[in-house]
Amino acid sequence: MISSINQANASGNAIGIATKKETSMGKDDFLKLLTIQLKSQNPMKPIDNMEFAAQLAQFSQLEQLTNIRTILENQNSIFQELKQTLEGTVMGTVLGDYATAYSNKMYFNGDNTPTIGYSLDSTAQKGEVIIKDASGREVRRFPLDSRSLEQGEHSISWDGTDNSGNKVPAGEYYAQIVVTNPNGSTFNVSTYATGKIEAIRFKTDGTVLVIDNVEIPLKNLISVKTKV
Repeated sequence: MISSINQANASGNAIGIATKKETSMGKDDFLKLLTIQLKSQNPMKPIDNMEFAAQLAQFSQLEQLTNIRTILENQNSIFQELKQTLEGTVMGTVLGDYATAYSNKMYFNGDNTPTIGYSLDSTAQKGEVIIKDASGREVRRFPLDSRSLEQGEHSISWDGTDNSGNKVPAGEYYAQIVVTNPNGSTFNVSTYATGKIEAIRFKTDGTVLVIDNVEIPLKNLISVKTKV
């Protein structure tokens, strides 16, 4: 096959194909190269039948793989459309219900008091809440009281002020809860949001729920109920 390709490169037509910069060879390119190879072969020394048969087998395999890839891509597109339709049908029935989903986001509209929940598997020795803006800059830090360190479910509220007591601009903020166990180990606690499902949005990277003006991926959903 290599010697045959070298013969093809000797002709003017073959140079255009041989110098074409591509990351991979498709079946059309393979067929063109094979055709030029046949045209450029030495009549006194034609291509060996076994070699030619092997090349045809390679072309057949390439065509089959290309067709399989096309079928899989089409199936994936159909699956995504079906998935989106099913999600829209199912999730449309829960609009207005209350959902709990893993999230560290909170939305401050300039007047509300955002809350976020978390759970402790055991009583912690101490802990603190760190509020950051969309750029990751810390705006507020405050300690957890003793009751908020006990084992079980908890929620914390934030009044929308920074460490200087000034109101922060309206927007999306992120809560980080760090606790220290009696043995001295420190770790971040998983947080979750609870609120009314205001909308469902379908995006290229997946379906999201809008809960209290915050977009949360559907895959983060924990539970849904009609009342808080």
